[in-house]
Amino acid sequence: MDMPLELETDILNLDDEINPEITESAQDNENANTAILAEDDELLEKNNQEEHEEEDAELSPDGILDEETIARGLSNVGRSANGDSQVFLNVTIPGFSLTDISLLGEYIHLQKVEIPYNDITDLSPLGKLKNLLILDASHNKIEKVLDFEPPFNLQEVNLSWNKIKEINNLSSHHSLRKLCLDNNEITSINGLQHCKRLKHLSLSHNKILKIQCLDDLPIQYLNLSYNGIRVIEKLESMKQLRELNLSGNCIRSLSGLDKIKNLEIVNLEDNEVIDIVEINHIKQAKGLCDLNLLRNPIQELPDYRLSIIFRLNKLTLLDRKHVKDEEKVAAVNTFDPPMEVVAARDHIMHVVYSFLQPAKVWNCTLPNIETPYPMLVLVGPQGSGKKDLAMKLVDEFSDYFGYGVSHTTRKPRYDEMQGRDYYFVSLDRFESDIKTGQFIQTYQYNDHWYGLQMESIENVARDGLACIVHMELEGVLTLKKTYFEPRYVLVMPLNSEIHEKRLRKRDIYTEEQIKRTLKKSELYVKTNQDHPGFFDIMICSDDITEAYKQLRKIVMDYLGITSDALQNVDPNFATREATPNNMRGRTWSKPSNTDSSNKRSQPNQSGVIKDKGIVEQESFKRRQSAAKNVFTGYVPPLYDQIKNMYPKTAPQSVKKQVGFGELSRATSEPAHQRQPPNLFDDSILPESPDSSCGDTVSSGSSDLDSATELQQSRMEDITTLYESMQPKDPIYMSGDDASPCSFNYSKYEPHSFSPRPGSDRHAVLPPIQNTAG
Repeated sequence: MDMPLELETDILNLDDEINPEITESAQDNENANTAILAEDDELLEKNNQEEHEEEDAELSPDGILDEETIARGLSNVGRSANGDSQVFLNVTIPGFSLTDISLLGEYIHLQKVEIPYNDITDLSPLGKLKNLLILDASHNKIEKVLDFEPPFNLQEVNLSWNKIKEINNLSSHHSLRKLCLDNNEITSINGLQHCKRLKHLSLSHNKILKIQCLDDLPIQYLNLSYNGIRVIEKLESMKQLRELNLSGNCIRSLSGLDKIKNLEIVNLEDNEVIDIVEINHIKQAKGLCDLNLLRNPIQELPDYRLSIIFRLNKLTLLDRKHVKDEEKVAAVNTFDPPMEVVAARDHIMHVVYSFLQPAKVWNCTLPNIETPYPMLVLVGPQGSGKKDLAMKLVDEFSDYFGYGVSHTTRKPRYDEMQGRDYYFVSLDRFESDIKTGQFIQTYQYNDHWYGLQMESIENVARDGLACIVHMELEGVLTLKKTYFEPRYVLVMPLNSEIHEKRLRKRDIYTEEQIKRTLKKSELYVKTNQDHPGFFDIMICSDDITEAYKQLRKIVMDYLGITSDALQNVDPNFATREATPNNMRGRTWSKPSNTDSSNKRSQPNQSGVIKDKGIVEQESFKRRQSAAKNVFTGYVPPLYDQIKNMYPKTAPQSVKKQVGFGELSRATSEPAHQRQPPNLFDDSILPESPDSSCGDTVSSGSSDLDSATELQQSRMEDITTLYESMQPKDPIYMSGDDASPCSFNYSKYEPHSFSPRPGSDRHAVLPPIQNTAG
């Protein structure tokens, strides 16, 4: 029955007052727990005291191994060799100053024994451990190597930091795979000839002076660091060697490593390697990825790191520093750059040198960027016949082409003439011309330098002719980076036997040069195949005569003077000899420039402006004559004006004429055949912004302006008639660099006045076709 609570009862003491029996029971339990904890503390303290007493007990007194020491070092429970019992397989007893290990002979099932940092001198008790596989007896006082009865399959032995002076015969240890004898007093390598399973040998920090007695051993890791070795020798037969450590010796040459092709790691730190050529002895090691040459004189060479990386392009670690991809690219670009890189550097060099020269104004040279200068470049290897073809083309088409003579540092051959074939200059002169910014491209071939100067092209341009040059592939790569836009014709002998026979017939090349040229010929073919459009056309030059016929046909087609075209224009053409000398085209030269001060060129007493090119001088004479005839009132008949119309002295850049695609040009009219000047001359017609001689000539002849004003009405009528003759649709070139061309009229027979021959048949010039074969 529940008892009613009184209002004045203390709630905190309610349980005690209500259940006094429960409170007393709890108190008894607490006392019992306290007693148990006290007993546990006493037991724990007793155990700790016993452990301290055991630790304080001396193990293996007087350096004699006892059972207690062995018991503490046993580990790795496993099955015995015969598999009939559970035994300890490993024992580790380091740092007990042991001198006697006889007791170990009773543990016959041990497979791994580690007894380093003791004072052991005798290992004979280990002869009873027939199942021993691994032995570590480093940091002792052992004087002989494995001087105990050999176990069945002893594989790894570490006897470093002992007092061994020589290696006795280890042929009985036929299963030995790893032997470490570092930091001993060994003076020579002996006794290992019959260890046919030895893969790891370390003899670091000894007194070895020669490498010997390692022939035909399957060693993969060899450490001979910090000895007195001066020469790498007798390692040729170690075909499986992968890691070699020869640091801390006196080695200068790596010649003994030529035939070891499986090397992956080579450590030559702290030696005397001084010549970068020594690296060639390990180039055949295709898998070499780690090379250490720290603290060698070779490190003082310029571009040392890039040079090593270039020669050993598989390296990932050099001098303990990772090799980056950027370094590999820089190494190739430094020591064997691709032709594209060489061309870019060559172009940059010539542009920079040209900028460094004093500024000067070219009077009659090349056109502006909008009017590319017509050029033809014959490209091919030595013996391809490109030079002969260029000479023949200039001889036959002398009214259209001029030969751009290159410079070279080689000596002239028996049939060559200075200024005709080449400008033969000294190396010093060649370098001087480079530094004065005269070259637009240079390249080296057969230890000689070749180059094309701007002056060579301008000499041709001043005569109003297109320029023909020939060069190797290296020169083409540079020329393509300039503002010139020539047509490139690959002249290539496709029959290697004919090519070789042609080279030998010249009797000017060595056997090595012939082989190099024939091999390089493959590069031309490969470039033509892998880079469509790099060359505009290719001509097979196995037969030089046939090659010239093909080249001649191509040139005549672009000039618009093919025989078929001329027959359509001139019915009497078939009765005449179709030679270029019977053709007429337009002349060409660069628009004149004025200097920054806008000084005007003044004519001399004879009426000719000083320092002007031939084309501009003739143009000035025609303008002056036209002005005088205007004052006298003389006007030729319209028919004569059209018949005798002279072309401008420079391409009309207003129409954006371009390159070789519009090479239809005429010869300048000889002086003795000149007719009275006509009003269609460019001296009377309104000048275009890019006129070749506009500012210069007009400034030198004030009467020309007066004449123009007096005849303004007549000019307008004639100009309207002239413009009505212009074609409505521009002609386009074929190719990637095609751009609209201005149509130019040429001077033909008196009864005919027509656009470029063949233009009535082709509104667009035919694309370039490969005529090889």
